This record gives sequence, structure tokens and C-alpha cells, in this order.
Amino acid sequence: MTAVVLTIGGTIWFYSQSATTVMTDTYIDATMETLNEVIERFAVEHVSNNTPRTQLYVWVYNYGDVPITVDVYATINGTDYHTDLDNPLTIASKDHAEATLSITASSGDEIAIKAYSRRQNHAYYTYYMP
Repeated sequence: MTAVVLTIGGTIWFYSQSATTVMTDTYIDATMETLNEVIERFAVEHVSNNTPRTQLYVWVYNYGDVPITVDVYATINGTDYHTDLDNPLTIASKDHAEATLSITASSGDEIAIKAYSRRQNHAYYTYYMP
């Protein structure tokens, strides 16, 4: 009888210990990801274009302390353009990267640019096509 009680007690203790460890690890991982989301900082630093107005160059600067993964979107006269969503910009802390978008634009067009991180943060920029 004692052996049965000890076996059941040991099994329950082992199960509880394992469940607690898994829940603790999950909680810590979620907390750290939320912290990274809060301290993530980046900005659209510069925008330019090529002469025939078919390429838009967007420089994104990560001035935060965590690396970021960014997709860049541009809207011109109701038409949306974006970088390859399967190949986003990955930018280390205190570094920058250039995104190139193939566009169709005319002189004087207003371009609404949005850099959107995979942690749901974003930076906006308005560019007027020369």
C-alpha cells in the first residue's frame, strides 16, 4: 500500500514539476518577446528614386537595441507596392538597410511609405516624386 501511494505521489510530483517548467519557459519567452517589441526602434531614414521613376529606394535605420525584421510598403495613387514578403529586411541594432521597390510613378506624385516590423511596429514617411 505504501509503495502504491509513493508511486502515485512521485508520478504526480514529476508531472507537476514538468508542467511548471514548461509554463515558466513559455511565460519567460513571451515576456522577452513583448519586451523586444516595446524597445524596438526604427525609422525611415532616406528615400530616393531612379531617373525614369521605376525604382524607389528606401533606407530604414534601426536605432534600437534589438535586431529587427522589416517589410516596406509604398502607396502611389491608390496602387500598393511592397518588398518581397518572403525576403524581408533584417537589420542589426544601430545599422541600416536599403529596400528597393519597383514602382510606376510620375513627377509630383505623393508616395506614402510604411516600414512595418514583424513585431507589429511601424514607421511612416511621405515622399514627393521629383
